[in-house]
Amino acid sequence: MYIIGVTGGIACGKSTVSNELSKYGAKIINADNIAHWQLAPGGEIYNAYIEHFGRDILNDEGLIDRQKVAAIVFNDKEQLAWINDLAHPILLKHVRQRLVKYQSEGVTLAVLDVPLLFEAGWEKECDEVWVVHLKQGRQVARLMERNNLTFEEASGRIKAQMSGKERRKRADVVIDNNDSKISTKSQIKRLIRCKFPHLLRNYRRYRQRQLKEQFERLLGID
Repeated sequence: MYIIGVTGGIACGKSTVSNELSKYGAKIINADNIAHWQLAPGGEIYNAYIEHFGRDILNDEGLIDRQKVAAIVFNDKEQLAWINDLAHPILLKHVRQRLVKYQSEGVTLAVLDVPLLFEAGWEKECDEVWVVHLKQGRQVARLMERNNLTFEEASGRIKAQMSGKERRKRADVVIDNNDSKISTKSQIKRLIRCKFPHLLRNYRRYRQRQLKEQFERLLGID
């Protein structure tokens, strides 16, 4: 099984790249999704957060308010380091469990979608790393819109991460996400054709299913 790590700065479009790879049959392991699961009541990270930060970080429903936590850690490097030291081993344990499962199922391509892949040292888990690149001005604008942040808040969160220049220097492949989605998808297709041509048939099947579903919706078929 071949493993691609997909990473990039916050709001750079990692999910767009991972979602496109899934259309070729890749199995996606999203570190953020695992973190959300572990942040739910009863999760390892949830319990550790309550013990460390207190119950003030909870919302009215007793769930972790991620915006409150973000406001704390992105202004305090020690707190951010504490979170990373806590979360990375827990997440890596679950990532490895899924990789073992996919290996046993005969999966040929797995993708690790990990925002802090280099920071956590997870590039060692991958056969190659793809970095999604977005110019900082666009990155700030996307983050402001997506998370309803001020310019200063968005800029601060971006600066708290590894620089885009450093990520690109360490990448095996750079996906330029500054143009249209069509351009990004074209880059991915070229890479699949070059590296994993046997997966192209999966995309053709995906498109056939998609067209069939669209046709059935037009006809009003459930």
